[in-house]
Amino acid sequence: MKIKKFRLIQVRNFENIEIETDKNITIFTGKNGAGKTNLLESVNLASFGKSFRTNKDEELIKFDKNECTTILTFNSGKSNHEIKIKISKTNGKQIFLNENRIKNKDLVGIFKTVLFNPDEMQLIKGNPQKRRRFLDMEISQINPRYYYEWINYKRAVQQRNAELKNAQIRGIKPQTDLWDMQIAKGAAYIVRKRIEAIQKLNESIEKTEEILTKNRENLKLYYIQKESKKNETNFDVEWYIHKLLEKRQVDIKFCQTSVGPHRDDILFLLNGKDISKYGSQGQQRTAILSIKLSEMEFIKKETGEYPVLLLDDVGSELDRERKKVLFEYVKEKDIQTIMTMTEKPAYIEGKEIQIK
Repeated sequence: MKIKKFRLIQVRNFENIEIETDKNITIFTGKNGAGKTNLLESVNLASFGKSFRTNKDEELIKFDKNECTTILTFNSGKSNHEIKIKISKTNGKQIFLNENRIKNKDLVGIFKTVLFNPDEMQLIKGNPQKRRRFLDMEISQINPRYYYEWINYKRAVQQRNAELKNAQIRGIKPQTDLWDMQIAKGAAYIVRKRIEAIQKLNESIEKTEEILTKNRENLKLYYIQKESKKNETNFDVEWYIHKLLEKRQVDIKFCQTSVGPHRDDILFLLNGKDISKYGSQGQQRTAILSIKLSEMEFIKKETGEYPVLLLDDVGSELDRERKKVLFEYVKEKDIQTIMTMTEKPAYIEGKEIQIK
């Protein structure tokens, strides 16, 4: 999967700019505040229809303008495709694939990217929501059904919570059986796919750890099902129905659903210890890099193509040795990489585009 070119019209600080990515590595250089990250944001937007920096689409529109457009042309296999996303203050967001309008949920998985930026450290240091989102977006890129199931699951949880709240206000018994069944079916599927993905990630991590640490470190990811007992692994529909019934009185009291994949977490263990508590800054950075490379291998194995790698300000997160390993890796694997830096290092071969 390779980008041929992309264009930004009235996006952030850009009036109209078109970038041709005719080299495998494209490096945007320039001072802080020049808008380098805005370019990566627009590329990533074509993957998910959402910015990795804000939940408000209108923030992508250039100041004093009413709309913006991003257009990205790429090839996948032997086919060329174009994704166009228009964001308007009056008409909202419109997404087009090869000039045919599609919904946001149908966009995910068409153009695949892996992002590595300074915020990725929050995978280890941040709250469980960060880790769940990382896993959900990764699986969604290779499994369209997963994204649909996740959307429907979240909707069912919201409806159940609303029923719990309304029943409490009116002083009546909540009718949650319908939502319980929908939640249980969705939860069983989502958790099964999450656990499968983590198992496959761990297989890839063994190889990336060999490259990055010469097997001096042993990184493993573990899925934490909050309501499970020790050594319990069968989280099927019946298991979730039972847990939802078991927790119903607690849920009624607090008007929220306390069981399900929206409450779960991922644990990162380095040499058997929680890396968020016992890992050094350098170990944590290496772990994130290992996970990102493993994510790329996971997508390649499942789809037959490497995604496009987006690197935002890696100079601030990785030392020279880790950066050299990273660029040797993408060169060997022929992975298209688009990155931002304040200046281009001599050891990186690629097309430099200065942003002023």
